[in-house]
Amino acid sequence: MPPISSMAHLFRKSEWICRLTPGFFFAACAISAAALAPASAGGPPPAPATIDECAYPDDAAARAAWEPMRGSRPVSVAEVDGQRCLSMACDFKGASTERASWDIRAIWCHDAFGVEGMKWEEAVRRLANNGFTAILPNMLWGGAAFYDSKVLPAAEKLAGRGDQIAECLAACKKHGIQMHVWKVNWNLGSQAPAEFVAKMRREGRLQAGARGEEELWLCPSNPDNQKLEIDSLVEVARNYDVDGIHFDYIRYPDADHCFCGGCRKRFAQASGLAIKDWPADVLRPGPAHERWLDWRRDNITAVVKAVSERAREIKPKIRLSAAVFSNWAADRDSVGQDWKLWCEKGYLDFVCPMDYTPSNANFEALVARQVGWAGKTPCYPGIGFSASSSHFGADRAIAQINITRRHRTGGFVIFNYGEPESRELLPMLGLGATKPAR
Repeated sequence: MPPISSMAHLFRKSEWICRLTPGFFFAACAISAAALAPASAGGPPPAPATIDECAYPDDAAARAAWEPMRGSRPVSVAEVDGQRCLSMACDFKGASTERASWDIRAIWCHDAFGVEGMKWEEAVRRLANNGFTAILPNMLWGGAAFYDSKVLPAAEKLAGRGDQIAECLAACKKHGIQMHVWKVNWNLGSQAPAEFVAKMRREGRLQAGARGEEELWLCPSNPDNQKLEIDSLVEVARNYDVDGIHFDYIRYPDADHCFCGGCRKRFAQASGLAIKDWPADVLRPGPAHERWLDWRRDNITAVVKAVSERAREIKPKIRLSAAVFSNWAADRDSVGQDWKLWCEKGYLDFVCPMDYTPSNANFEALVARQVGWAGKTPCYPGIGFSASSSHFGADRAIAQINITRRHRTGGFVIFNYGEPESRELLPMLGLGATKPAR
């Protein structure tokens, strides 16, 4: 029996059918023109292989879990001989074949210029050669863009180096890799021009802690800041043929923010409460604390909702996603990040909890909870191979990839793509965990 990644070789202009029974089998059932080819000359067809439960209620749920081969039609749920089935088209041209992606194998790249010492062409080619299917490059911050933007100022390092979204996108198109543009929301970043930071300060648009200390993040309750966040991401969706938009830092820095004068005025207006002792009235156990938490969450959610709606109006097939803290139950209060709600409302097409831990047991416990919180929205856990809070070897990365597959998440995202990862991690994963079909 050939591995499932090579079963595509058995079909020509036909469809695969997955029977939705408890055992779930790939049935030898061709709907269009061609019949199942034998495994070898004169030999019988291979036996079906069990690969998934595949219990999808409708087309949308099936398409969220199964990615067609490039150029193929999307999957759908159908009735065949009285049984519900998953119909997957396999369209081949010429002698070449491509691997169907049973999961999203993605990697974050924090540097807008890619991997040190490489052009985007080389960096993306290496991902493709080692079986990765998507890259999430960090191309904009709260106060800087690494491309030609009419909304955000250009990053200080961009001068003379060209439009980085365009360069990365060209390489992704060439090598068949999805590109989901990553934005660090609210945080101005180290590349924000000094005059832009001064303007934000002058206009009272920066965050303040409970003791009044300034934070170089945009205040999420300020309508001008919300508009800036929304417009910057919608601009990317409008101007570039990217596969997706990826939120990050889509939250407050911590429970100690934001308590600027604008927040006091806007919260009082929105809640209808008379705030006499600021910020004590909104801090635990103040009388307005619960209303305050709701209001903070609403400020963040408003941006996610607006970007989701407007980006999809421009590009209906664009995919919205977010890197989120791992413990939704606590983080919705501490940083205002209600990502379970975003999944329930359909604002996100997938969610990426940052499960940065060297402990496989802790990682698995996080994933098990998060899949439940995400519900019908695909949950692609973040693996912290080289995160600030977790550093480990390729063996542990492989173990955590296998955990995501055991929990049928449909994908994973690794942090971070840099020169060491290109040299040490990719070749190891490409031998098996993400091995591309040949």
